[in-house]
Amino acid sequence: MKVLLTGAFGNIGESTLLALLDKGIEVRCFDLRSAATEKTAKNLMKRGDFEVHWGDIRNQESVTSALSGVDASIHLAAIIPPPSEKRPELAKEVNVGGTLNMIKAIEAMDPKPKMVFASSISIFGPTMHLDPPRRASDPPNPTDTYTHTKVECEDAIRKSSIPWTILRFPAVPPLKIEGDEIDPSLFDMPLDQRIEFAHTRDVGLAVANAVTAEAVGKTLLIGGGEKNQMLQRDFIGSLLEGMGVGMLPDSAFRKPTKPEDWYYTDWLDTEESQALLKYQARTFEEFLDEFKKMMGFKRHLAKLFSGQARKRLLKASPYYHE
Repeated sequence: MKVLLTGAFGNIGESTLLALLDKGIEVRCFDLRSAATEKTAKNLMKRGDFEVHWGDIRNQESVTSALSGVDASIHLAAIIPPPSEKRPELAKEVNVGGTLNMIKAIEAMDPKPKMVFASSISIFGPTMHLDPPRRASDPPNPTDTYTHTKVECEDAIRKSSIPWTILRFPAVPPLKIEGDEIDPSLFDMPLDQRIEFAHTRDVGLAVANAVTAEAVGKTLLIGGGEKNQMLQRDFIGSLLEGMGVGMLPDSAFRKPTKPEDWYYTDWLDTEESQALLKYQARTFEEFLDEFKKMMGFKRHLAKLFSGQARKRLLKASPYYHE
């Protein structure tokens, strides 16, 4: 079996590629060529053999060529927040336009290869005023450019003639944090926000398993399960401790005063996705152990200069005032 994997050299793309290779599946990777993606591709080639097709998802000819001869496709390529909100037109071109290019190409094929599409639980909008968990049948409530594009993509896929499975992901933190730019949206999530952690390798396994699972026509929520359900306070506190910085004061984070002030994460009903895809294996505690190992010497340096690091983080918060 040969599978096309778009967005192959991003966080979830890397995890999916490794899972596909572990299953002995032939993979053709499709991604936009850049210094970063070339570096990731080179590193991943040490883990197994795969084909690379450099191209732009917005280009119909490139997409059609990439799909030639495959038995299935996994469509991960997308512009996600915060870039999606800074460049909304680009996000629409890539997320919606790219998906429409995939659909058009697949509809012209015989037989039509199944497409596994990456969507997001963020399409539910803020749901802290509702009882958890969120279910796949809950109505969408898109609130920004990114979530509107994902809802539009889901609608186009369902109206098409292609065989599909839609997977809605939570936020999936990478094992490595690169660069030193601090994203202010880190502070937009209230500390009492419900979140469900999902390990990037587990999510990659779910995506890889969806290729052959009996899940055509299904929309599934992907998450870490009840053992990985927590509040943002627990998540960010443990992550900052793991970085050697320590928890920041509550005043650095958004304090919600109305339903729409909450973030678009929640606990999930993943019973069906786990039964079909069998992917939930890792806990948040295991992730923290891996994360600390990945940080290595940087973590010890952060501890030495934790005062400076904390000041820098607090300066990036739009809510913190001394």
